[in-house]
Amino acid sequence: MIESRRRAYLEALGFDVWVARPPPPEPGRLVVSPDPSATLLVCGVPEDSATRIAGDIVRALGGEASWAWPDTGGGAASVSLADAIADCLVTRVILFGPGPARWLFQGEIPEVLGSAAIAAAPGLDELAGRGGAKRSLWRLLQAFPAPAAPARQS
Repeated sequence: MIESRRRAYLEALGFDVWVARPPPPEPGRLVVSPDPSATLLVCGVPEDSATRIAGDIVRALGGEASWAWPDTGGGAASVSLADAIADCLVTRVILFGPGPARWLFQGEIPEVLGSAAIAAAPGLDELAGRGGAKRSLWRLLQAFPAPAAPARQS
């Protein structure tokens, strides 16, 4: 018998139906966009990476950046930040807003993790609406080490 139909019969007979909940998602796991880059930009939700300000930020970085966001659904394809850094050869990570920072680091944000320098920036909503936030991001990008250019092969 189909599980949903069985549950409906039991409920109709007045029985309390208990359903096992899936385990909560593991904190610190990210969904990373499939386009690997030396720069990883971490936003709060997938929709943030498609905003106008997100596109402007990628252009300011020279058009080379990958997006990631917290895996709140517990997907099988999620990775830890350390694994994303190692797998994609990431050299810099920018966390946008307090949400991703809390999801990844319950305490203080480290300056370096693996081979990547890590920095926190204002949230994308704040960047879209406040000139001061944009200026602080620009100063951060100027001070943040740029990824090394790939070696040319002869």
